[in-house]
Amino acid sequence: MLCNATDMPVKKQYADLLKMSSPCEKLIRRDIARTYPEHDFFRGQDSMGQEGLFNVMKAYSLIDREVGYCQGSAFIVGLLLMQMPEEEAFCVFVRLMQEYRLRELFKPSMAELGLCIYQLEYMLQDQLPELNLHFRSHCFHTSMYASSWFLTLFLTTFPLSIATRVFDIFIYEGLEVIFRVGMALLTVNQTELMQLDMEGMSQYFQKVIPHQFDSCPDKLIHKAYQVKYNPKRMKRLEKEYAAIKSKEMEEQIEIKRLRTENRLLKQRIETLEKGQVTRAQEAEENYAIKRELAVVKQQYYTAAENLQSAQNLIQKLQDKQNDPRVSEELVTHLESELEQSRLREAETLGALKEMQEKVVELEKRNSSLPDESNVALLQEELQSLRKREAHALQVMREGQKQVTELSDRWQSLSSRGGGIWKESPRKSAAGDLQDEAMSCRLREVMAQSETRELRQRVLILESQEVVHEKQLSRLEKECKELRDRLQSETAQYKALQTQMSEDKRRHAVTECKNKEEVMAVRLREADSMAAVAEMRQRIAELEIQKEEGVIKGKLNDSDSSQYIRELKDQIEELRQEILILRGHKPYSNPISFDGLDLSSRSGHEDEDSLPSSDEELLTRPLGALQDALYPHSPHKACFLRPLRSSDSEEGVETNGATSDTPPEPAEEE
Repeated sequence: MLCNATDMPVKKQYADLLKMSSPCEKLIRRDIARTYPEHDFFRGQDSMGQEGLFNVMKAYSLIDREVGYCQGSAFIVGLLLMQMPEEEAFCVFVRLMQEYRLRELFKPSMAELGLCIYQLEYMLQDQLPELNLHFRSHCFHTSMYASSWFLTLFLTTFPLSIATRVFDIFIYEGLEVIFRVGMALLTVNQTELMQLDMEGMSQYFQKVIPHQFDSCPDKLIHKAYQVKYNPKRMKRLEKEYAAIKSKEMEEQIEIKRLRTENRLLKQRIETLEKGQVTRAQEAEENYAIKRELAVVKQQYYTAAENLQSAQNLIQKLQDKQNDPRVSEELVTHLESELEQSRLREAETLGALKEMQEKVVELEKRNSSLPDESNVALLQEELQSLRKREAHALQVMREGQKQVTELSDRWQSLSSRGGGIWKESPRKSAAGDLQDEAMSCRLREVMAQSETRELRQRVLILESQEVVHEKQLSRLEKECKELRDRLQSETAQYKALQTQMSEDKRRHAVTECKNKEEVMAVRLREADSMAAVAEMRQRIAELEIQKEEGVIKGKLNDSDSSQYIRELKDQIEELRQEILILRGHKPYSNPISFDGLDLSSRSGHEDEDSLPSSDEELLTRPLGALQDALYPHSPHKACFLRPLRSSDSEEGVETNGATSDTPPEPAEEE
């Protein structure tokens, strides 16, 4: 009832979970015998307590596969089984795991356990600084004695009479009581713990502390609630611990990265000594590709200039689109040139991209080769090491030579002393003293040689340390250069992407302009066709009028000559309109076109050269017809002017002036 586990949905699933198999069954079976081994309820392999404990732990390992089974949780379930049936114990255990932070404690990473240890260490440092300093001086970590407190809630530390008391408060208040009881134990036993070493403290926690409060559990609870506990400070410690863990994770990642870089750089150093010839070949190939890239860039710039000139020409032609001399053939020619320039530009861009990829690849391969400065430094260090080694060998040989000489001298003296020093005791004593002096000298020389050898080893180690420091500095410098190069390559890549997008935009703009030009040409063609159709209709009407006039002249001979003159004037006006449509001015004003002098023609030559109907007009080329018709759109003045009354009156006057001449036959007219 305290943990609200009376009506939980998992209670209905318990029977189904028992029918399933769990991967943790072997581990659960192995640890069951260790759970409350002295309690009657769990004593015996087939006892009711062990069977119920196995069922509850198996069911929970199936419902929470991330946690599964963890050692220590069986003691909590065992205590619950002492008070209630299996189903209720299962529901209460699920509620404790979900709502009381126990699930975080029993996860494989045990991150919550680390947080609890961190918080307990802070409380120990704040409230018991002397004991904390004593623990640290003996390397007695908090996790060595406090891990079981949080994982089993003191069920493995105290007897059941005290452990159940702590467990009741835990169900009501949570993990706070664990911190309070732990600090109370440390406070009560501070004096005794300060006098023990690491082994003694470990034994004290295992044997003395669990039975201190057997006779008076209330005293422990009273001491626990005298401990200062600040929930806000615990929350801040939780945030600090999370920040520390994240920083440690970042540092581990950085250490792994640096180790990987160090390993790669070592491999690179090993390959540097072998890559002189390969580096020369790569440099030559790189130089050749750079020259090809320069040529391709020059071609690209030339193509871009040609494209720009073509675009300027198109712009000029668009400005001169009202000029009738611009023909459709010129537009087609420009479109073909534009397509060819686009194809050349695309080929150039492809070649440029391929060359850039080759350059990047060669630069990568070139970066793996040694620099000349690094190789020179390595060679200098190798020469210095060889010199030191030669000096050390020379000193060692000199020491060995001295030892050999002294040993030979000692042997010669010892061989002579066999018969000479026996003559008198005084001489024998002097010989003994000489022997001792010689042996002291030998030992001194040997000690000097050993000292020199040790110095030589120290010198070698120092030189190796210097070499390693230089190598590390060079590696750091190379890492920095590689980072800078990566940044520059990234910036160059972004610039190339920007340039490519700009080229794509220009290409799209050019395509739009070409489409607009094609549409304009088609509109002009449609206008020309409409004008031709209108002219055909007008010519047909005039021919009908002409036939009507001929018929009227035959019917009325007296007015035939005047009507014929009117028809001639109309025909003359039509011819002039046709000439204007073709691009000529009236014959009265001669013009010069492209260096040719065109003057007005008269007589029968004019009559023969002009078309008499729309069929001859339509036989003209479409380009010439378009040039003639384009300036006169349907929205401007009419193509054919109607016959004005003034012109007809002038014709009558002229006809009246020449009325004495006999009229010509109608067939000739």
